[in-house]
Amino acid sequence: MPEAATANPRADCLMTADEVAQWLKVTPAWVYSQTRGHRMPHMRLGRYVRFRRSALEGWMEEMERASTLRSPRVP
Repeated sequence: MPEAATANPRADCLMTADEVAQWLKVTPAWVYSQTRGHRMPHMRLGRYVRFRRSALEGWMEEMERASTLRSPRVP
């Protein structure tokens, strides 16, 4: 188990779409849209969708790294 999850058991908790939206300061509709497009890590538990906080943190770190690696535009 990752060190952060061991230090804080809530760091790897499962979250609902509403909780994710509140955490990311976006709308629940945006979270569901990203989920339907398979652009956000999630899991299905029957008819329910849940999000692992550690997976979302990794996803955001990856997006942040990718945004800094893009080549500058040449006029």
